[in-house]
Amino acid sequence: MHITYERPTTIGEQIDPAAPAADLDPTGAECAATTYDVGGLEWHCTRRPNHTDDEHRAAFDVHGGGPTGEVGFAWQYEWGGAGHGPSSTDPITTVTVSFPSTAWTNEQLPTAIADEIRSAFWECDHDDVTVTTTATSTPHPVTG
Repeated sequence: MHITYERPTTIGEQIDPAAPAADLDPTGAECAATTYDVGGLEWHCTRRPNHTDDEHRAAFDVHGGGPTGEVGFAWQYEWGGAGHGPSSTDPITTVTVSFPSTAWTNEQLPTAIADEIRSAFWECDHDDVTVTTTATSTPHPVTG
């Protein structure tokens, strides 16, 4: 993540002329991408959904720590945004997880595993992460 704007703490409730436009949706819909700043404070992108660039911006609400509707924090996941620079030629790594059906006590387990795997990657990389679930029968060896 690259921080593109962080509201100075010294200006109080004043408007910062260096702040990017909030780009709020008139209906209140939000992009809702999430990140954390260096201090661990969580920020949610309040820009309109499907904004056309990769910069996420979090504006203060009525109960926020700054002037309502003003951007307090902005970030990008990729420096320069998606499509700026050569596409990756990195190899694809595949990890296989196998477990017996006796460990599968919840029908939602494959989805939960897929969600957990995606959480290990940056949000902007989720489109490039493929999680496939298959069930196979493995014959047990006959002893005796």
